[in-house]
Amino acid sequence: MTVEQMLPPSPLKGEHDSLPAVADTGSAARAERLMSFLRKYAEGRVNSALMDDRRSVTPAAILDLGKAGLFGLQVAQKYGGLELSHADAYRVIAQAAVMDTNLALIAGVHNAIGVTPIRVFGDDRTKAMVLPEIARGRSLATLAVSEPGAGSNVQGITTTATAVPGGYVVNGRKCWISLGAWAGHVNLVAKTTDEQGRPTGLSAFLVEGHSDGFVPGPEAVTLGMKAFPQNRIDISNLRLPSEALLGAEGQGMAVAQSAFYGGRGMLGGACVGVMKRCLQLTGRFAARRHVATGTLLHNGRVQQILSECVAATRAVEILVQQVAHDLDSGREVSPELYSACKILATELAFRVADWSVQLLGGRGYLDTNVIGQLFRDIRLLRIFEGATETLTVYMGSVISKEPRNLIELVSGRYRAVGTMELLGKTYDRLVAGLPAADRGLRAALRDKHILASITGELACWGLLSAMTEYTEHRTGTELDRYTAFWAGRQLHDRVQQAGDTKRQFEVLDAAFLSERIADYAREIGDVQQSLAGEDRQLDALLSRP
Repeated sequence: MTVEQMLPPSPLKGEHDSLPAVADTGSAARAERLMSFLRKYAEGRVNSALMDDRRSVTPAAILDLGKAGLFGLQVAQKYGGLELSHADAYRVIAQAAVMDTNLALIAGVHNAIGVTPIRVFGDDRTKAMVLPEIARGRSLATLAVSEPGAGSNVQGITTTATAVPGGYVVNGRKCWISLGAWAGHVNLVAKTTDEQGRPTGLSAFLVEGHSDGFVPGPEAVTLGMKAFPQNRIDISNLRLPSEALLGAEGQGMAVAQSAFYGGRGMLGGACVGVMKRCLQLTGRFAARRHVATGTLLHNGRVQQILSECVAATRAVEILVQQVAHDLDSGREVSPELYSACKILATELAFRVADWSVQLLGGRGYLDTNVIGQLFRDIRLLRIFEGATETLTVYMGSVISKEPRNLIELVSGRYRAVGTMELLGKTYDRLVAGLPAADRGLRAALRDKHILASITGELACWGLLSAMTEYTEHRTGTELDRYTAFWAGRQLHDRVQQAGDTKRQFEVLDAAFLSERIADYAREIGDVQQSLAGEDRQLDALLSRP
């Protein structure tokens, strides 16, 4: 059966949304058609275990999925894309994650951090030349920001682009670049300087992946997402024309943020798909597995765990739908909402995957039973595109200085005045419980980081509690009622923990930790394996002189 034959002749009806509908221009029908194709394609053309073993996707997959439209989800139809709404694009990514997490992440990275900067900041000439290629998967696109000494801190990058007559010369090194060796187009962020060496800020460039001086390095050997390539890229005297600029010189941070924010919704969609697939398999097992008290599903503790997992899944779905609805309505999405989406979606998806492995018992630990691979794969997303801890501390720091956006969301938009008051009182108690300021600068800085982390986490759960309660009032369904109850309970548990300020701020200092950990060498040695593995070096008699 060909790709065209797998595509249904007419669209299927989509799921009901808990938010008011945004004017549909045929996006839902196009999304349903693609989702139906992905289900059929997964049945007969995808072998996730094989790709995991081989650390590479099936060669035909990129071509087939590109032909079906998966790599042009939000590219305008005039450029050969599907021009989906954000809501529909996230639904497609969720379905892709059910098909295979590696393929979903390839599509998500390409569509979010690859395509978005070109769509938003590319000029008409660039769009006309590049978008038709990347919309059909004939060229993959990605973003190159991270460096060995600069991950989430974009301002810390050291790659330079020095202005020369007619363009720029770029030098530096990037690492952990998704699709780095595969991408035909790379959105590269560097520090620009004028011809006299004076800094002009961060700027973004669209680079062809096979350019001279742009050299992908070895592929990282990862714990999960094994068929999803991540590479180092060495950049040496890469010459770029002025037309390679995305946006204006000095707009690099805006370009990077457009990519990161676009990626957070896509990651949320992928998490929804993985959570539903894990629970689909776990529920099937629980209904069939007989224990001393009957089926596993009728065990009270198992029902308790599954109830929480189903509520967590629905909560993430509501959160992702809200981000999509705001974007499709033309409303500016606050950084706090983007951060909460990334933090909660990835953390809760991993929790659901972990519980699924646990409930399957020994079967969960068998890599042949699907969930084990999902567990390994989803682990990356808690780190990918901003680690949870980094984002939480940053979010808490911002809210501590300026809580207006959070107040507007929780109290204003979702009418959860009581929740906002609870957050405010908890924050005041945390500040009042800070240890004495006379313990030294390092201790004060440490306490500041801890306070920001707690504040960020409370803000995430306060926002989710308000959002799920608001959704419950709109829909009145049993699932949404329970989800709101569950989210509220999660918030109150964290408020109670935060109230114990001694527990929060009483930690071992860095000097003691370093000394104690160093002592382990006397207790367990310091073993570093040195037995050689496979010899993959080209024989000296065959290599270039």
